[in-house]
Amino acid sequence: MSYRVVVGVDGSPHSAAALRWSLDEAQAHAGQVEAILAWQVPFLSNPAAYNKSELERTYQEFLIKTVSEIAPSPAVPLQTLVAEGDPTEALIAASKNADLLVLGSRGRSPFAGLMLGSVSQACAAHAACPVVVVKRTDEDV
Repeated sequence: MSYRVVVGVDGSPHSAAALRWSLDEAQAHAGQVEAILAWQVPFLSNPAAYNKSELERTYQEFLIKTVSEIAPSPAVPLQTLVAEGDPTEALIAASKNADLLVLGSRGRSPFAGLMLGSVSQACAAHAACPVVVVKRTDEDV
């Protein structure tokens, strides 16, 4: 069985740093990386106004584009997965089959002053595997 690293990706500079770190860690362990983007139907609207399969396809395209820009030719197997639902719940569920869960210290939240994002904090407390929280570097801005 291969060493499996799950990483949350949301397009933020912190998640870019987490993906880079994950790829290095997986390479050191001859493992693989699964990049996960969790999405939800927007809350401030009528859910019937959205085509669920179109939204999912859009998020999948966004994830593939984001991962490809960060790691155009990864040295380890890299799989992408979109998960409908709460990001915290999706990442905790994915941690059950992982050796390591890697997250950016903050996501796309407008609360820039927070030291640790709510998703990172909840995952660190409840994941089924060890969790690494990565802070972005100047390279990730």
